[in-house]
Amino acid sequence: MTNTSQDSTFDVVIIGAGPVGENVADRVVQGGLSAAIVERELVGGECSYWACMPTKALLRDAAAVRAARALPAASQAVSGDLDPAVVLGRRDRFASDWSDAGQVEWLNHAGITLVRGQGRITGTRTVTVTDTSVLSRETGWTSTTLLPPSTTTASRSTMAGCTPWGM
Repeated sequence: MTNTSQDSTFDVVIIGAGPVGENVADRVVQGGLSAAIVERELVGGECSYWACMPTKALLRDAAAVRAARALPAASQAVSGDLDPAVVLGRRDRFASDWSDAGQVEWLNHAGITLVRGQGRITGTRTVTVTDTSVLSRETGWTSTTLLPPSTTTASRSTMAGCTPWGM
């Protein structure tokens, strides 16, 4: 769910929907709290779309060919060069063709609210989200309370028998 038109209150707001942000939000919701993730790009983060996965996909074909050519019996069977379009197509598939629809569906199913835009902490228990598609235009989704003012951090710090940061 994308929320861009109202002030909202959540127990926890996570800025960034990379693997850590997704896992924190999931644990928060499983612990009975409400959570929102603010993401300016793709849900899943750098690893899924720009770093780890697409890079490994690019490197794997060349590594496999090099390994096969290093084996005496297999080297005779490996001929020709890699097709760059095929290698790049494999990379694109590994990055879900730069669509985070599957990750967004998972957030919705998990009960986590997604807010698209640039999030920044602008005050005590407040996150402001700026629409990144139009610079300097506010989405209207501002003044989001991280914790309700009547709730102390201490009363919300224990989740599933664990305390944050080992406290």
